[in-house]
Amino acid sequence: MRTLCSVVADVSLILTAGSLLVIGGAILALFLFFPLFLLALVGVLAGLDDRTVRQADPSMNATAWQGGS
Repeated sequence: MRTLCSVVADVSLILTAGSLLVIGGAILALFLFFPLFLLALVGVLAGLDDRTVRQADPSMNATAWQGGS
């Protein structure tokens, strides 16, 4: 199921593109829809899983194979 941030990002991106077709819509897109899209995009990216390698992970210890302490 899609999250609320994902739906808001999609809708605001469509509204931004659609408002550029209207005369004067660039101002509306610049100050309303595009910032809303950026906020929703940050929410989507914040909800992603963390795929970084943990520093305390023993299987990824660089000195373990050298027999270091």
